[in-house]
Amino acid sequence: MKNLIYAFILFLFCSGQMHGQDKIEVLCSASMLTDIAENIVGDLGVVNTIVPIGGDPHIYEATPRDAQKVKNAKVIFINGLTFEGWITELIENSGTTATTYTVTEGVNVIASAEYDNSYDPHAWMDVSNGIIYAQNMKNALVKQFPKVASTIEENYAKYEKELEDLNSYVQAQINKIPAEQRILITSHDAFNYYGKKYGIEVEAIIGISTEADARTSDVARVSQVIRDRKVPAIFVESTINPKLIKQLANDNGVPIGGELYADSLGEPDTEAGTYVGMIKSNTDVIVSALSSKIKNEDVGNATEKESSKTPLMIIGIVLFALLLFAIIKLKN
Repeated sequence: MKNLIYAFILFLFCSGQMHGQDKIEVLCSASMLTDIAENIVGDLGVVNTIVPIGGDPHIYEATPRDAQKVKNAKVIFINGLTFEGWITELIENSGTTATTYTVTEGVNVIASAEYDNSYDPHAWMDVSNGIIYAQNMKNALVKQFPKVASTIEENYAKYEKELEDLNSYVQAQINKIPAEQRILITSHDAFNYYGKKYGIEVEAIIGISTEADARTSDVARVSQVIRDRKVPAIFVESTINPKLIKQLANDNGVPIGGELYADSLGEPDTEAGTYVGMIKSNTDVIVSALSSKIKNEDVGNATEKESSKTPLMIIGIVLFALLLFAIIKLKN
């Protein structure tokens, strides 16, 4: 009996010690950030997300449940650069005591070509920026939870190596695409960092934010690029309605090369379900669709195909007229 009492007292003591320790509770605005944070936090705590898998952070509408998540968090990681423009109000109204960190600090951002003091938020598409994200998270967590700093540093070092390997992989794969075929056409302008880093031209129908509407002039511009450059394939995105891209593909006689992930990871347990997997999946799909010269020759230019039919039609009409004339002459 006495042993049971001692054991119970020891259990209460240990529970109190564990409760007194800082448990890492992180909240991230989007799924890409969540996965990066999970690699650094490891077994030290939990990482939650506001925008669910498949959601679009550009146009997301926060819920009361999101406000509760914000209130309960100890650390909040956001992308910034107007990626999640709704989040500042959410944080302010939640009553949270969490510290908010913007993980794009230190990134060489791409400025908007249309608007002053506006920047492209999709910096994670360049893996070297993904490393900056991870560094910023690691530094923030070490500051917030100094008692477990050594474990955080170890987790970061391991993940940094994985990201460096990924960075090299992407470049090596993109280099396999013939130079004249390195042109990436998507729904919205989310791949500029990717294109700038790895050497592939990027064209999109709508701008940086998915809140924008497609303009007729933009559709015409992209169609002209497809025809002039004999683009082998164009791509849909996981968080954007594919209707417009499919129509563009149909109008220009070019195939859909596959689905890309930009503003959200793929579903869990799929290749694109992690940040590393998302970038690798995108790269493999892009390289497969744009590398084949056979596809390039087969697809060609829809307008040229139509125009090439015109001389044949004229020849056919002339021959038919001559044949008809000959028949009439024989009858007479």
